[in-house]
Amino acid sequence: MSTKANQTAVLTTNTKHAFSANVMMSAFQPIDIKPTYGRKWITNGVNNSNYKIYNDAYDDSPTNASIINAFVNYIYGQGLIDVNGQSIKKYISDEDVLLLCQDYKTYGGYAVQVIWSLAKQPLRIERIDISKLAINLDDNYQTNGYWYSWDWCNQYRYKPVFLPLFTGNYKDENLEILVVKRPTNKEYFPVPDYLAGVPWATVEGQLANAAKQHFINAMSVLTVINYNNGRVDDEVGILQAEKVRDKVVGTHNQSAVLVSFNEGAEEGTTVDQLSPPELNQQNVFYSEEAERKLIIAHSAPPILFAGSTGGNGFSSNADEIATATRGLFRRHINPMRTVIINGLDKIFNVIDSTIDLDFEDFKEETALENTNNSSKSKDLSLIDEPVETDSEPVKPVDEATKQAQAQLKGSVGGVQSLLEIQASYVAGATSYESAIAILDLIFGFSRVEAVRLLGDPKPAENNDTSNTTIQNG
Repeated sequence: MSTKANQTAVLTTNTKHAFSANVMMSAFQPIDIKPTYGRKWITNGVNNSNYKIYNDAYDDSPTNASIINAFVNYIYGQGLIDVNGQSIKKYISDEDVLLLCQDYKTYGGYAVQVIWSLAKQPLRIERIDISKLAINLDDNYQTNGYWYSWDWCNQYRYKPVFLPLFTGNYKDENLEILVVKRPTNKEYFPVPDYLAGVPWATVEGQLANAAKQHFINAMSVLTVINYNNGRVDDEVGILQAEKVRDKVVGTHNQSAVLVSFNEGAEEGTTVDQLSPPELNQQNVFYSEEAERKLIIAHSAPPILFAGSTGGNGFSSNADEIATATRGLFRRHINPMRTVIINGLDKIFNVIDSTIDLDFEDFKEETALENTNNSSKSKDLSLIDEPVETDSEPVKPVDEATKQAQAQLKGSVGGVQSLLEIQASYVAGATSYESAIAILDLIFGFSRVEAVRLLGDPKPAENNDTSNTTIQNG
């Protein structure tokens, strides 16, 4: 957001001046993503400062860091494997795969260094920090290599070193660089998918810093000592003030001491503290708004990532979480995996063309959480374990019915109805199977969920002999 102050000052009745400003949201740019041309190289901002902005957004914002970490864990799953069963760890380590997934989500791209063997074949693939790379252009403005420096802000100490671009052909170089970027309209450098949320990550960082300073100030106590027997020279006053401070608070205490020498008591120093009105409400609003905006910027399902702004109740059940997870894999995780794998395939096709890379998903513990999320899978529907019952085949439920059942679960009336069904079963007015059927047909609970709500069936249920004995007894 940028502002432009008008030239005319507004004069108030108490002779104080204020300037009106026009707020222009469309003119705001979170960062300058234009490349900066150096002597031989082109950096991503001044001395690769754009990468630092992305990294600061990760370090300073708890919400941004949490979402990025979750996405990285979803992408990585249980690791990168060869579908045909070959071991690829001799070419690239699990740690490097995890780090390049982290770089891809944080920066919008990753970089690897390809180490060639004496047999002119790629021997090893290792991740390299993309934020330490600048690009080199040929006469046709095409990238033909990269410059590496440990710290671009201190180039005289860490002199940039040129590394050639990996093309798949051996060029008498033992080390080459391959950079893989998220598809964007930016030609040279990667851009993360949450670029619009970077300012809100900064807001969270500033709120945290303000809260820290407020806490430090609140823990410190200001002590005012007035000497009302006349003023003294500066040197004498300073020595006296230091002695008083040491006696009152000690040499390592964080409390502040103000010593004032006055001609009389009426000239004594007073301290007035001014606090912004409704500061706490403003902080809460900006904190929640920053969290919402970051979730939107990442296109993350709120039910999976929302913290204080997330809803509670029966509507946040396992079915909705599983559905949201399926959508997350379909729209975000699998496309990210595809870009990452396509980049690595450029190297593995040179090593061994029979290697077919894919990410292995987590092994789910329950049927509701079990999703087929392979980046190369065509069936992305939920997989439910069949339940052996004597009932008729279950008819498919349309989306309107599912939505109505979800609303009923989250309503006050729905919760009251669940309690009444439980009470009816306990009182014996409703049989166990009837209660299960009601929870299935009306609320849409699976049999596993219905059993969890009702508990195990009573041992003596439907035992006519036992009932007759009790009655005759």
